[in-house]
Amino acid sequence: MRGLGIPGLEEKWKGKNLNIKKERGAVAVLVALSMALLIGFVGLALDLGRLYVAKTELQNSADACALAAARELTGANTNQLTLAEAAGITTGELHHVLFQNEQVVITGVTFSTSLTGGYLSAFTGPGATDMRFARCEASRSGIGNFLIQVLNILPGISIGDQMVSASAVATLSPSQITSCAVPVGICSDKVPPSTVVGTWLPSLLGPPKGDKTGTVNLTGNFMWIDFTPPAGGAAELAGQLTGPGVCNLPAVGTLVGEAGVKSSLADDWNSRFGIYHGSVKKGDSIPDYSGYAYTEKNWPSTFGAFSDFQSQRGINAAYQGDVATGLKAGKGEDSTYLKEHGADRRLATAAVVDCEGLKGGSTTSAVAEWACVLMLHPINSSAGGKGTGADKMYLEYLGRSNQVNSPCATNGVPAGPTGVGPMVPALVR
Repeated sequence: MRGLGIPGLEEKWKGKNLNIKKERGAVAVLVALSMALLIGFVGLALDLGRLYVAKTELQNSADACALAAARELTGANTNQLTLAEAAGITTGELHHVLFQNEQVVITGVTFSTSLTGGYLSAFTGPGATDMRFARCEASRSGIGNFLIQVLNILPGISIGDQMVSASAVATLSPSQITSCAVPVGICSDKVPPSTVVGTWLPSLLGPPKGDKTGTVNLTGNFMWIDFTPPAGGAAELAGQLTGPGVCNLPAVGTLVGEAGVKSSLADDWNSRFGIYHGSVKKGDSIPDYSGYAYTEKNWPSTFGAFSDFQSQRGINAAYQGDVATGLKAGKGEDSTYLKEHGADRRLATAAVVDCEGLKGGSTTSAVAEWACVLMLHPINSSAGGKGTGADKMYLEYLGRSNQVNSPCATNGVPAGPTGVGPMVPALVR
């Protein structure tokens, strides 16, 4: 079109070129803004994901801190809050944040008497033992954004570094019982809270005075009980001894009764030691990992056999025989059989009851608490004579089942307010 000499045409063409250049400049601006928005939205997803991961890492740290701190809130030590704070911080700061690249810093450990109450820093002295809830807080500030800050080029937008925080509250709660109950009630007046763990509880084994029926009862520190009075009787109790026991424990306050227990119950009891006689055949009942027995003869202190039992169980020690124990229980299965077929059968839960209320045959008494016991020895195959297993029977008292580290329960599965196991840390917020 150039050089045609048409007046005004060249000027018009030059104007169009200028407009095209302006439009190209506008498109470049729009493309730049679009790219910024696109990068910004991609950055939003990536940076929010990074913050979410950081939040999760901090929450894990706060949870661990609170659980460790709550573990110390037993009320047994006026210094418990200082111990709890140290345990919480030490445990919480074992964790890392920002994709496990940086150690978490616990920013606060506080305590309260209730979940919704005011939380206080650690202190000693009066009131410290009343604190039952531990709260831990962790935070990380100054977390830079990788891509989302590109949106700061837009007017009115200012995106800076971010902060993430987390908190958790824990307390001690009863845990689940893992060992089921045997049909034995421990007399509450014989095991006050001050009873030392390891104490042997004796009972007399035999018929009451003047009873010629052959009924075998327990009297003394503990006795046979029926968890479903008046139903059941000897057959039900025998099934509980050869079977798992009473695993669905009745609530505290449930009435239990005295059962008429025949001498044949000894065979059912002894099966847990790997000793099988009478109607209880091998394979009918699972034995413990160890049948090693403790009596007045081979453990004359009559106290604290549990530690040795743990060692004997570790090597699957079999019942050592009547000569060593002074019993008349017969031969038990060997170590190989106990190792291959054994289970946790001699650590048992027992009801703590008012035994005075169980005297008189058909009377009942309420379950007050639950205790952990060790079944120490077999019962003589035929009741009679003198000594352990004949006219005496022993259990080793291992504390209340809700005590910390009770061997009759788990150490980590909270069961809610109705649980009867030892107190274990549980997250409540």
